[in-house]
Amino acid sequence: MAIFTSLGIVFAWLEATVNPYLDLDVDPLRNCDRAFKPRTELKHSNWKVVDPRKNEECKARCHTRKGELSNNIGNWTSPGPVLCEILEAVCLDEKKQETYGYLHSQIIPTPDRKLTVDTTKRKQFDVIVILFDSLSYSQAKRSLPRTLSYFTNHMEGVMFPYMNKIGDNSRPNGVGLWFGKSLEKLDRTIFEEESVPADWTEHYFCSVPKDNEISLFQEFGDHGYKVSAKRCKTNTIKRCFCLDSDHKAARHHFRYKKKFGWIWAINLGHNTENGFGHADKDFQKFLVEHRKQLDESFVFLLGDHGLRFGGVRSTFVGGLDVNNPITALSIPKSLRKTTDILKNMNENARKIQTHYDTRATMLDILKYQSIKNFSETDPLEISGEKGISYIRKQPKTVRSCRNLPVPLQYCICQFEKTAVPNDSEISLKLANTVTNEINKAISDGKFSDKCIKMEFDKTLELEKYNDELNGSILYTIKLRMKKPSEAEFKANMKVSNDSISVLGLVERSNRYGKTADCIGSEYHRPMCYCKKQE
Repeated sequence: MAIFTSLGIVFAWLEATVNPYLDLDVDPLRNCDRAFKPRTELKHSNWKVVDPRKNEECKARCHTRKGELSNNIGNWTSPGPVLCEILEAVCLDEKKQETYGYLHSQIIPTPDRKLTVDTTKRKQFDVIVILFDSLSYSQAKRSLPRTLSYFTNHMEGVMFPYMNKIGDNSRPNGVGLWFGKSLEKLDRTIFEEESVPADWTEHYFCSVPKDNEISLFQEFGDHGYKVSAKRCKTNTIKRCFCLDSDHKAARHHFRYKKKFGWIWAINLGHNTENGFGHADKDFQKFLVEHRKQLDESFVFLLGDHGLRFGGVRSTFVGGLDVNNPITALSIPKSLRKTTDILKNMNENARKIQTHYDTRATMLDILKYQSIKNFSETDPLEISGEKGISYIRKQPKTVRSCRNLPVPLQYCICQFEKTAVPNDSEISLKLANTVTNEINKAISDGKFSDKCIKMEFDKTLELEKYNDELNGSILYTIKLRMKKPSEAEFKANMKVSNDSISVLGLVERSNRYGKTADCIGSEYHRPMCYCKKQE
């Protein structure tokens, strides 16, 4: 169907409707002491006080990972050897008041893993991934002009403007990238086809150890790579990749090893349109300072999805952005003139792509192109994978949301639609169906004792697709619930005869913050407003 293949978002970043939400002067460091210099030092796994003050006591303690939201915190120690990677240092005056604090980090090399793959005949390159949480293609063009200019001009990087996310938030998109698995079903009822269930249930994803699953990190480790994966809450990125380190053993250890490095910058722009701009110089500086190493690396700039919340979501651009994460790739300089990879990438950049294709590209780099001197150009379908590598030719079949593993509600293809009055009879019917779907999900999850029952308040927007499909009429509805939640949702709907159904997942389109903290289920949290608010 033509309505599922029309792409037209390349210049959406220029759309003026976004301007009211932009503030180029945002600087979270504005009130910081720019002259601050650390008075303690962590070097070669030894920490010390380099600028002692009279009547001051300095001490430090290790932080190690406990879970996603908490650390194990060690005992306070005096200056000396340190065997952890994150170290909190403080100094106290004679009244035991804190006068200084600093968080040190270092990289401690791990023992080499036993090789399970013969790599002697493989041509291997470092693979570096910088993933910006909640950064879309168009927002990247607005927020990271220096970084993207250097990346595309000096590193000859190729941007993929038609990247389509495969899930609502970070989890389903990350699982697709790392494991090649889906967390959301593909609703195909719109095509009169059987729906495709999710590969992993919520219980399996959240509650069952994944030791029996093979991730990208294990794949690269099996091929002799040193693997570094960090979730960073700052814009200081060099330590996350082992490209630079104050640890002598780490510098020596990584110098002779191929590296697979992945940083996931989770907080820079997660909740605001203006979070990335102030870090533009830092990311460009990182690329420039390490250009010698990066010139012989595959460097991916990725987003998991676009900005999911805030007023910008109500604009045309914001509606595109949420489903259109940034994706760009720079290949090793030695391959730019000697192979057809750049040619293939530029051709594939004109097609819709998914995170599964990015994963397939990384596996292609690791397993298949490396044994063929990166000369292979024919399409490659990797057994068990949902994507097709975009550093080689892709099949001539037209790529669309109908034949790709993209849930319809996230499809970036452009459809011709007509506005329908918000107070119309069909609007009320659709809204009630969505509200019932939300309450049923909470009930089925056994959270009715903790979450309120949602009540429909008003329709914010209703659009009807101009083209019918197999005799069915399609709608997109945006609606708000009554207080106290005032939750806003978006859903795709199908009306066939007297039957109304929700297609795919109901999306939450405004922030819910801590209002759903009474439950832990990431699937149900967007639909929950806790009866007891902290």
